[in-house]
Amino acid sequence: MSYSVFVQRFAHGDAAPMDDALAQELLAPYVVRSEPEFGFVRIAASDGGRADVYASPGSLMVSRFSWGGILDVLAGLVERLDAVLLLQEGVAVLATAGQRAHLPPELQPDAVVVDLTGAAVRAVIEGL
Repeated sequence: MSYSVFVQRFAHGDAAPMDDALAQELLAPYVVRSEPEFGFVRIAASDGGRADVYASPGSLMVSRFSWGGILDVLAGLVERLDAVLLLQEGVAVLATAGQRAHLPPELQPDAVVVDLTGAAVRAVIEGL
């Protein structure tokens, strides 16, 4: 789908450093194409789903992803990085209620706390 989400950490209302090396390590088993000069990888899940991932220091943008296994990969990535998933509608998807206090004030009211699974992420996106 032509939809983008962002993986970002927050602390005290501001963007916070994310473990970029861990992000690369977690994505590595799924990489089917890499263009490191552009911070780009294409990942594929076991069900054949794919996504484009663009890395910049401290954040990831995931676009052109399919439902299914890719969302499970993404949910696991967000959880392991202690990050949040920012949807293009301005909604933050959180793994724990405690993350809400670290979001910028404008993201706090609409933030959604879910068990981070691909199915839960899909339900939030489809519900918007």
